[in-house]
This record gives sequence, C-alpha cells and structure tokens, in this order.
Amino acid sequence: MKNPLSMMLGSAAVALLTAWTPIQANEVLRFQVYLDDKPIGEHSFRIAEGVDTTRVSSRAAFDVDFLFINAYRYRHNSNEVFRDGCLAEIDASTNDNGKRFQVDGSTVGDAFRIERKDGTEQASGCVKTFAYWDKSFLEQRRLLNPQTGDLEDVRVQAKGSDRVEVEDGRKLSAQRYALKTDELTIDVWYNDDLGWVGLESDAGKGRRIIYKRM
Repeated sequence: MKNPLSMMLGSAAVALLTAWTPIQANEVLRFQVYLDDKPIGEHSFRIAEGVDTTRVSSRAAFDVDFLFINAYRYRHNSNEVFRDGCLAEIDASTNDNGKRFQVDGSTVGDAFRIERKDGTEQASGCVKTFAYWDKSFLEQRRLLNPQTGDLEDVRVQAKGSDRVEVEDGRKLSAQRYALKTDELTIDVWYNDDLGWVGLESDAGKGRRIIYKRM
C-alpha cells in the first residue's frame, strides 16, 4: 500500500520511540481514519493556544490487516511550536512499516533549521507544516512534511460549498479545498463552527484514505 502520509501529514506514537506527553490543550481534535470503508486507526491533535505561541501534539496509529495478519503498520508523533503563526520548533518521529524517520527543527536567527537523517537544510520566511487544524496554512505555497523533513511545493484550489460525513454519521455543511503536491491531491473540509472536519486522499491502487471527525 502506498502510504500517502509521507506526503500529507501535518501536524503521532512512534512504536514508543518517543514518549508522547499530553499538553494542557484548549482543543482536542480526533479523527477516525479509514482505508476506503474499513477503519484502520485514529489521528488526534492536542492544541494549546498562548498569547503568541501555539503548541500542537499530534498522534497517529494505523494498522492494516490482511487474512488476520498485520500487513501494514504506521506510527507517527509530532510536537510542534508555532510563534505568531510560524513554526518555531518541531520534534517528529515516524515508523512507516519499519522505516524510521526523525525530524527536528528550530528557529536560528531569521531562518528555520531542519535536521533529518540525510542532512540539514535552512528555510527562510515563515515555515508551516501540513497543519490542517489551522485553515490559514492553505495560504502557504510550500509546507514542511513532518515525516520526511522535506519542504513540499503545494497548490490550493477552493472547491466551494459541500457536505461531508463525520464519524457519527451526520453530514455537515463545509467548505472544500483541494491541496495538490507533485504526487497527491488531498481534499480537506472546514465547517464554520467546528473548523477542520474531514480529509480524503489517494492511497494508491484506486484506494482512499479518509479522515472523519469524531
């Protein structure tokens, strides 16, 4: 199964590589995650808002079984700090079916320094991750992938009013956006009252990854 999370994760436990310490959150977002119509796990986000700082901890755990055998396992932890809307720190660990990633980053002067297994990169300007919980991230044209540490070029297209199903079966009115990278198109939905409520992306071989807000 092609893993779209290597491109789409934005802002969760990495096979216990990194302890996930819950923060005192103002808001907790939880999503049931499906591969087509089959539930495979959950992705949660704890968001703590300060005066000029936002701290976000996200945790994802997915398991795909085939004939009673675990065929695919994914764990991801990301702890991110934003100051005035821009990424100031990141500590992210991922186990993508046995392939492990570690991404660390922090502000150094006017730049953002990204450290990953294959080296170090400096990014200028305001850096953001694939922070679906913050609708303003759609204004960016380049986003940091917290799994790989790569900076991805993105294009965003507003798709207008739509309806999206959440985990309890309700259908909510929402604004739909298509976020396009060189490899994927990720559809995200935002409700006026609840904010981010849904996501859908290609998973390869005609299959879909679907997030439903819990």
